[in-house]
Amino acid sequence: MSLDADMRQYGLIEMGSLKELWKRLDFNGNGIVSLAEIDKLVVEMVAGGTWPAWLNNKPALMRAYKKTILKDGDGDDWVQKREFHALLLNIFWFNKLWQIFEAVDTGSDRRIDVREFQAGLSKMGLSLSDQEAQQEFAKIDGNHGGQVLFVEFCGYVRNRVSPDAHSNFDGDIVSGEHCGRSLRHHKGHKATKEHFVNKKSFAEFDALEKKIKTIIADHKKLMELWHRIDFNGNNIVSLAEIDKLAVEKFPLLNHKPALMRAYKRTISKAGGGDGDSWVEKKEFKQLLANLFYFNKLFWVFEHADGDNDRRLTFQEFKRCLAICGVSASEAEARKDFSTVDKNGGGIVLFDEFCAYFASKSCPQAMVALVD
Repeated sequence: MSLDADMRQYGLIEMGSLKELWKRLDFNGNGIVSLAEIDKLVVEMVAGGTWPAWLNNKPALMRAYKKTILKDGDGDDWVQKREFHALLLNIFWFNKLWQIFEAVDTGSDRRIDVREFQAGLSKMGLSLSDQEAQQEFAKIDGNHGGQVLFVEFCGYVRNRVSPDAHSNFDGDIVSGEHCGRSLRHHKGHKATKEHFVNKKSFAEFDALEKKIKTIIADHKKLMELWHRIDFNGNNIVSLAEIDKLAVEKFPLLNHKPALMRAYKRTISKAGGGDGDSWVEKKEFKQLLANLFYFNKLFWVFEHADGDNDRRLTFQEFKRCLAICGVSASEAEARKDFSTVDKNGGGIVLFDEFCAYFASKSCPQAMVALVD
């Protein structure tokens, strides 16, 4: 993949360049950086033309961050100075993989089915018969759901590059449905407690909802919060700045999948935004509301997701209905599940779960949770 040549081209091999880049990333000099700070650096380096646009892909950045802190680092939520070089390598590596994954994913739904896999074999440097391609696809599709997510694709490529490596070589990416179990097995509950969403009660969300409604209704308080998130005063805020606000001000809302949905919804024209990549002052009220409600949805989703693989099986979906106080027969639950699982893969991702609510096709008792 010529990673070494790429990194030399962008000045990421020489020690002097690395030191300067670390100082820019760790601007407050506390020796650690968060995901929000890393995302901010990538956005700025690409926007300034120092790095190419293909290095700014959120799924790849998330994989690079997770790989750095869980495998190459010490297991906490921060990237430290000694982990910085590993982070840069991972950012390049996973963005390279994302380019291939995105090219194969012709449906642009961030998952590859067997037809896309067969059509995209040449992009992956493979030459296989249809039967061989189906067998190869089955190796990647660990849960047999008929689709391959980016996390599974990364594990597959790693295994082809280094097939003799220990199965826990990169336990954070080999398979999304097994990573938490693997970490807990090897390091115990304490090693993973920070990487799984703490269970939140509805009472906590109710209290925060009142607080957010008060802020939205009070122009002075709203502007105080806006000036906090827009600390450089340029009247627009990025995803990284939104993430920073959630981490520092609203820890209950610090769940990355929900934050991404809230951000995308806010900037979209369907959500009242103007379609660009920034949240402006006039969109700030909607952002706060979206942050709250998508996080509440994620809590319901995560609470029902018993194996922490961030996808719901039918049984987990039924558990979700029970959490929300919905009384449904087996047939009714199956019908609702089919409504959410539009591609018939047998699993429901968080994006599909959110779309289920947005379409108002879900049971009324569940709508009441976010109404």
